[in-house]
Amino acid sequence: MYDLYLKKSRNIKTMEETQLDDLDYKIIKHLQSDGRMSFTEIAEDLDVAVSTIRNRYNRIIDEKILRIIGRAEPQKLGLNAYVRVMLAVKPAKKINSVIDTIKDFPEISFLAITSGKFNIELNLMCKNNNALLKRIDAINNTDGVEELQITMYLDVLKWGQ
Repeated sequence: MYDLYLKKSRNIKTMEETQLDDLDYKIIKHLQSDGRMSFTEIAEDLDVAVSTIRNRYNRIIDEKILRIIGRAEPQKLGLNAYVRVMLAVKPAKKINSVIDTIKDFPEISFLAITSGKFNIELNLMCKNNNALLKRIDAINNTDGVEELQITMYLDVLKWGQ
């Protein structure tokens, strides 16, 4: 049922296939605190050669263990309506079709297949409530979407890493 999406994730190594040591974890921790930290700064702080940091970094990136991204403050970008939407898709064989229809909506900041009553979870970030309602209507009118549960975020206190 989820073959299309499982195939994409099969290229990612499992924890058993990927060997990370203490130094790898320390490098990751430095980059989590500041994704723009230079290899020289990290090397000095960890008392290792810059080439060691560069090689470890390249391996960690190549093996898709770490992604360096920029996270903008949604409100500073004018995105003032932020919600979590849970979708119940019936029949379940339409999950891939629903995902294909909605996955490229620019307002979606998170999208996942879930277990339980609701098959799909997503987060929407919109400029205002009118834009939010238009996007929710488009999702609700997608073939296979039987039910939505919407939770509006009033104040985000912590963002994930």
